Amino acid sequence: MGIIKAFGSSLGSMAADQWKEFFYCDSIPADQIMVRGSRHAPAQSVNNGNQDIITDGSIIAVADGQCAVIVSNGRVIAVFRESGEHEFRTGETAGIFSGAGPGKFGKELMRRISFGGDAPAVNHRIYYINMKVIPNNRFGSGIEVPVRVRDAARNIDIDCMLVMSGSFAFRIYDPEKIYRQVIGNVKRIYPVSYLAAQMQADVDSTLLSAAGTVCGGGFRPYEASGFIPEIQERVMEEANTMLRKLRGIELTALAFDSFRMADPDTGTIRTIQLASVMRTQ
Repeated sequence: MGIIKAFGSSLGSMAADQWKEFFYCDSIPADQIMVRGSRHAPAQSVNNGNQDIITDGSIIAVADGQCAVIVSNGRVIAVFRESGEHEFRTGETAGIFSGAGPGKFGKELMRRISFGGDAPAVNHRIYYINMKVIPNNRFGSGIEVPVRVRDAARNIDIDCMLVMSGSFAFRIYDPEKIYRQVIGNVKRIYPVSYLAAQMQADVDSTLLSAAGTVCGGGFRPYEASGFIPEIQERVMEEANTMLRKLRGIELTALAFDSFRMADPDTGTIRTIQLASVMRTQ
């Protein structure tokens, strides 16, 4: 009786998985990096197959600003970067509507029977990745960089702290890499907030290095803002070299909203300058 029951269950699940399917993803919000794709299944549809089986010949729709990553048994087997409709065809799940012969149908049927009636040969998942620029990510938050302030005319040569903060924008550079090395299988969505702390730490560490190098030779206080373009360029270049390799991400913009000497150091410098002026009078 067990084999007969398994045969019936296997035959029923096989029949349900024969239909071709249509997968799509609505617009992905700016606070999400990846979402799992949805199968288009109207209420009146007779397609009640396994959500984790994609039959050969099915259509995967990709909108502008998206990328579809197809995962089979935990392994990435396809990446669709271009917008439009893409036909899914691997030979793993050939159905009668995609030209499969009785041999493949029988082989899959026997496999399901051997696993008790409903275990498919593969497990498929479709994930859609947000390829648009993701703006308004904070860095710095009052980070202080040690610098040397020099003013020969006022006999100033002291170590001070340069305070800086701002925001950056990024986008997915390599969707397969970020899936493999950062995200992996998720139940439904992977929000930007999961990456926020690590991204800020990456940018902050690069900023410390870049600012120290650019400003290391010393400068007069009023010259500080003149270093911003070079620091921005260095941070973008150095951070992207690391982020593209490790996480499949790249910065697209970086802007400062605070770039100034720390308040105690500003007061000290003004006191020294005023004393110097008084001595020369």
